[in-house]
Amino acid sequence: MRPWTRILAIAVVGLVAVACTTGGTGATSGPTTAGTSVPTVAPSGSAPTTSEACNPPRQDGVTLTFVSFGGAYQEAQRKAWLEPYTALTGVQFQNDENSSNATIKAQVEAGQVTWDVVDVGNDFGLEANAALLEELDYSIIPLDEVNQDLGPSKWRVPDITYGVVLAYNTEKTGGQVPAGWADFFDTTKFPGKRGMWDYSEGGIFEIALLADGVAPGDLYRGGQGLDLARATAKLDTIKDDFVFWGSGAQSQELIGSGEVAMTLIWNGRGWSAKHTDGKPVEMQWNQQIVTADYLVVPKGSPNKDAAMTFIAYTICAENNAKPSEYIPYGPTNINAQPAADKLADLSVSNADENSAYFDDEWLVNNFDAVDAAYKEWKTR
Repeated sequence: MRPWTRILAIAVVGLVAVACTTGGTGATSGPTTAGTSVPTVAPSGSAPTTSEACNPPRQDGVTLTFVSFGGAYQEAQRKAWLEPYTALTGVQFQNDENSSNATIKAQVEAGQVTWDVVDVGNDFGLEANAALLEELDYSIIPLDEVNQDLGPSKWRVPDITYGVVLAYNTEKTGGQVPAGWADFFDTTKFPGKRGMWDYSEGGIFEIALLADGVAPGDLYRGGQGLDLARATAKLDTIKDDFVFWGSGAQSQELIGSGEVAMTLIWNGRGWSAKHTDGKPVEMQWNQQIVTADYLVVPKGSPNKDAAMTFIAYTICAENNAKPSEYIPYGPTNINAQPAADKLADLSVSNADENSAYFDDEWLVNNFDAVDAAYKEWKTR
């Protein structure tokens, strides 16, 4: 059973039946490892109890800066975690909606760290980033309850699961349903602009390869990495049709307004475009990229200890699934139960043999090369 279907099955036994298939050739035993040895951490000493993690002490006078990706996602985190935490502990929050690995690096290297808890993507928080991050305090964060297949490390712990999917505006596709990424690249069959995250490691190369016929399990060629030349050649075929977005809110607006006929999008944003904004938006789950977000603490955080206590609160079983009450992003704690009305819209509910997975370790270790290839392609 894939770890992604296992995490759902454990969380919602009796509520839903999920597929137990595996990916294509060379498929991974875990979604973030892609056959490589992402360093995980084992609990040491006495594991914190759920009660301890879920019920932190009062900390009046403390203010934490919480950084995430804005919009519907950060609003869900605010309602699920930040507001209840303030009521429980007295801790106040300053929110920043501009999560960026580069900003963490700049703050740490300048010795001017203002961020305390940062929600980052899957391409951050491993050994290569150790100098930029505080080691997490697993004496209070319940690591033993976290799905180890998600690649927790000394410096990061997964907080939510989601999918990178194809969203389409039904008014722009003329009643046709795109079957996968090949149709995303077919502007003859499906005319219109294409939305794309303006980020090298957000899925642009992966979907190009999937569209070009690469099997999901072969994306990283057995640990050798992405075929960037093949991917950029595919991207060239519709280069003039791309509209690049820099935030989840922008992707939601682009597809909802019909400015783009299709877009790469985070599944929660596609869901919000349809259900919150009331726009003619649907998602194609075929060939989704299943992944996770992670919480980290920048090296030199002015509130390191308070940050660790807050992270423990978000990861404990009682609280970890609460964002799913507001947006269909799944939990990472194997004992947490996502909101029943969001089950059908979770990435893990829709994972199957055609789903793809990022190779986090390869992406982290090869960021400079991937980013350089992306910038060269985009500017040439």
